[in-house]
Amino acid sequence: MGSAYFTTQYLQSVLGKSALEAALWALLPSVPIGVAAPVATGLVRKGVDRAHVVTAGFVIAASGFGLLALAGTDAMWLVLASCAVLAVGSVVVMSQIMDLAMGAAPVERAGAASSLMETGSEFGGALGMAVLGSVGTAVYRHEIPAAAPDPARETLGGALAVADRVPGLATAAREAFTSGMQGAAVTGAVLLAGAAVLAAVTLRRAEVHERARERTRGQTCESPDRPSALGRSGEA
Repeated sequence: MGSAYFTTQYLQSVLGKSALEAALWALLPSVPIGVAAPVATGLVRKGVDRAHVVTAGFVIAASGFGLLALAGTDAMWLVLASCAVLAVGSVVVMSQIMDLAMGAAPVERAGAASSLMETGSEFGGALGMAVLGSVGTAVYRHEIPAAAPDPARETLGGALAVADRVPGLATAAREAFTSGMQGAAVTGAVLLAGAAVLAAVTLRRAEVHERARERTRGQTCESPDRPSALGRSGEA
């Protein structure tokens, strides 16, 4: 969500695409999303530790932000590629985290667990937009020329609205916005890299607990000390 704040403005205000053109181009990064979740699930079913899959998802998403940090003022394909990589990593993470959360919750609390995950997702999206948007805005205001009109110092849209009054303002504002996007992308990459480390450390314990529960269930079902229902029926 934090990246979308920049990429949508980038396509329209920096590259000059119309709203319809930007929306159509923005569909491209969604194509590999349909493959990411099934592949991640398949890896887990083949025995790959879920902690490794989630960690890899965070690393992939961080790489997407890394690509976005390299984008200049005329790099549409690089921006779209970065969005695709970021989306793939995010989907890999969310699909496995959802399974972990639902698997850890008792059956009678499945609805509460699902609601909690949805709330966390929405809160995370809003927080991402707030944090990365603040970073990008701070960089933009630092990069925009000090002599620019007040509307231009607030947002890129404000700069383009008064660009006809100040020669070169449009170019300077687009460059400042792109610098802000790069700064936000670096911040996002660092945060996701930290999340990858956190996942690698903490989810291994969750994986161990999950295996322990499965072994306990198996031993309980197969224990000779507990006769089956059929045995008890026969004895009766």
